[in-house]
Parts: sequence; C-alpha cells; structure tokens
Amino acid sequence: MKFLRYQFLLLIILGFVSCKEDKDLLPITPLEGTWQYSYYNQDQQFFFIYQYIFNPDGTMEKSILIRESDTPKILGYYSNALGTYELRGETYSEVLERQFVLALDAYVFYVPKEKLIEVEVTSGFSNNGTLIFSENNRSFELGFTCNDTPSGRTTSCQAAITYKRVD
Repeated sequence: MKFLRYQFLLLIILGFVSCKEDKDLLPITPLEGTWQYSYYNQDQQFFFIYQYIFNPDGTMEKSILIRESDTPKILGYYSNALGTYELRGETYSEVLERQFVLALDAYVFYVPKEKLIEVEVTSGFSNNGTLIFSENNRSFELGFTCNDTPSGRTTSCQAAITYKRVD
C-alpha cells in the first residue's frame, strides 16, 4: 500500500514540475524551411514565385521572385520583406519589419534583390490567417483574413494559396 502512495505522490510532483505556462512553450512545427507557390504569367512568359523562408528563431523572409521556368535560376525580384512569424495550431500571424519593392516602371518586372527600394512599414501591422498542413507536411495552405480600410472598403482579400516545400 505504501508503494502505491509513493507512486501517486511521485506522479503529482512530476505533474507540477513539468508544467509550464503556454506562453513559454514554443510550437513544434515542420514549418521551418523554404516554401514556394509558382504562378505562370502568360502575358510576360515567366513565373512569379511566391516564396517564404521560415527560420527556427521565428524570423522569416517573404519574396516574390521571377523565373523563366520552374527551375531554380532567378531572373530577379519583384518584392522582398523581412519579419517575424508565429504559428499556434492553425493560427498564423506575421509582422513585417522591413519591406522592399520594385520601383514602378511599365517595362521592368524584376530587378536584382539589391536594387529593390525600401518602403516604410506600418509599425505593429500584422497579417493574420490560417495555415493548414497537408497530411505529409510537404505543402500547406495559407489564407489571410481580409483587412478592412477605414473607409469600409475591403482590401488584401484573396483565396488561400498552397505552398510546397522546396528544401
């Protein structure tokens, strides 16, 4: 009987010692790595590659690259952003800290990454949405909630996009 009491007491002590607050727990996720969605533009005859690079420390890089084909050779960049991300279950959020874009020009669709122009990022603005992994974790579907403008018009609304792991 004493043995059962000691086991019960040990289980209670282990329960208290091993518990941490939810905010202290980092999500365990297969998200880290490089993910892409490619879209072929028939008019321009090249691919727009939407790319995320997620790092284990919670930082990320988000780019739109241009390629002639689905091969790794990059012609140039349309945009690039650096920031942080958080994934809790299927709830995803990202905060952009630096953003670089292509200067508007009717004849240029891409430039080398270092030629992009930095633009001001609204402090504290985050994109929030849902990220759902496929069964084998080789792709995920990312959809953002629509952002309303002060005038009541809805902007930044698009269907969820499926990204595939490339590394």
